[in-house]
Amino acid sequence: MVISITPLVTVSPDKMEASLTLYPPMPGTPLLQIDDLTELLQQEGIHYGLNREILLGCLEQSHKEQKIISGSLIAKGSQPIAGHDAYLRFEVEMGSIPGKIMGNGKIDFHERKMFTSVRKGELIATKVPATGGTAGTNVLGHPLPHQPGQDIKVNAVDNASYKEESGEFRASRPGILTVVENTIKVCSKLTIPGDINFSTGNIEARDAVDIGGSILPGFQVNAEGDLRIGGGVRSATVISQGNVLVQEGVSGKQTVMRVTGDVDIPFVEQASISAGGTVIIRRQAYYSRVLAGADIHYQEESKVIGGISMAGGNISLGQVGSDNAAPALIAAGTDGKQYLRYEALQQEIQDKEDELERCLQLHGHGSQLPFHLSMSEELEEMHSDLHKLNLAAHKKEDTPEELSTRLRSRTITVHGLIYAGTLLRIGNVTKLLENTMAARRFSLSEDLQEIIPLSL
Repeated sequence: MVISITPLVTVSPDKMEASLTLYPPMPGTPLLQIDDLTELLQQEGIHYGLNREILLGCLEQSHKEQKIISGSLIAKGSQPIAGHDAYLRFEVEMGSIPGKIMGNGKIDFHERKMFTSVRKGELIATKVPATGGTAGTNVLGHPLPHQPGQDIKVNAVDNASYKEESGEFRASRPGILTVVENTIKVCSKLTIPGDINFSTGNIEARDAVDIGGSILPGFQVNAEGDLRIGGGVRSATVISQGNVLVQEGVSGKQTVMRVTGDVDIPFVEQASISAGGTVIIRRQAYYSRVLAGADIHYQEESKVIGGISMAGGNISLGQVGSDNAAPALIAAGTDGKQYLRYEALQQEIQDKEDELERCLQLHGHGSQLPFHLSMSEELEEMHSDLHKLNLAAHKKEDTPEELSTRLRSRTITVHGLIYAGTLLRIGNVTKLLENTMAARRFSLSEDLQEIIPLSL
């Protein structure tokens, strides 16, 4: 004889659903009532999310229709609701900000609006506080933890003021608005109609700066606010604590740009650009070094030939490489400053190894002179330091789980061809591309050990 027993209630593995199995009553036995059924279910551990209407329906079908009720969903838990992060809600028209992801998944490449004017006392932005979120509950009545929203640090500079009680940013004097991440600044505007050359000299300004022409070789512009350059930058130095818009491109091996906010340029050739925010390149990057704390976005028709494109966030590109160009390094989720340390340490190791080899050639490779041993020990320490360097872009307060989640979201998106020989990096993982591909999105595998390509 085989006897099978079907439990009254079945709970899903995640404890978020409970299903009922109910047989019709046997002749001569009292009918099961709703309160009795509820009590039986509670004895089975179901303490949350019971649907009384569904229970009544099951009983009616069982009693009147003599129907076997099997797998009827009678209880559901509630999922935890994460809190919303704090953010700045701007009360003035900021215009389009290139590099933002739009609703259709495309990237906004409209020209950036510069030099927004504000009046004295005008409300610029309001800090909307983070919300705490709501804990969930499974059908057994056990609470499920939730993720509260994260606060943000905000700052008001120069002629901008902030009231913590109301969360309001206002202009204490009329001026030009500069926004970099969560720092709001109001300053004056300096206008230079032509080129930066011997007639103007170098420019050092606490203001936003509007240059009508180009910055010519050997000159320097240092602006504490936003900077618009109507011409180009040629073998010059540009420093800005705001955002930078260049309308005719950046070129020259001696060109260095260090920008706290975003950079928007049509092309860059043999130059170095470092930005704390997002970098937009509209046509081409040719043997240049482009480092961004946030994202790097090339328009889909653009080309990247050689050089380094390295973002703390994501990268989207058009074509990468060509048949006869030196390979490019394309990196997402990578800390540019740490990478520079990595490069410098590599060079130190190479110099030290060359020095040691010269000494050994002079004194013999079997030599055990004290300074030979000392140099060897230094090299071992330097190699150890090199391997310990973490190049993955992260926040100081990140837990290992948060860093892993962040790295899984980092992508390199190539809309055109990406040629064989290109070196890809996401965080601390690298991949040398062996074959030319087209229209691929590269991301880390679930175990974060390799970079995998997916078709767009």
